[in-house]
Amino acid sequence: EPAASPPGPSSAPSPASQPALGSARGMSLVSPYQVQGKWQHSSGGDIEVMVDSTGKSVVILHPTVGKQTMDVSKFCQGEGLDYYGFKGKLEGNKITWNNGVAWTKTS
Repeated sequence: EPAASPPGPSSAPSPASQPALGSARGMSLVSPYQVQGKWQHSSGGDIEVMVDSTGKSVVILHPTVGKQTMDVSKFCQGEGLDYYGFKGKLEGNKITWNNGVAWTKTS
């Protein structure tokens, strides 16, 4: 019975709270397919990002880190990207990371 539930943050989530997975498809959310392709690392080297056939994982070939497979849900964090704790912002054909690195799309 809803009327009997105690007041508090759990009973009425605010609209700003995290939407359930799959329910939010706004223009600002990053899709792994936007990041898919070849990128040039600002300090040299090429990066390739591929989405696997299930669409649930991304495979990242990085010049220094090597080949990494990550869950899309970990890599795509709402409007931004998260690569092992580094936060990235996709703007057009460039991803700027919070450690000063930029990836520029080449294809």
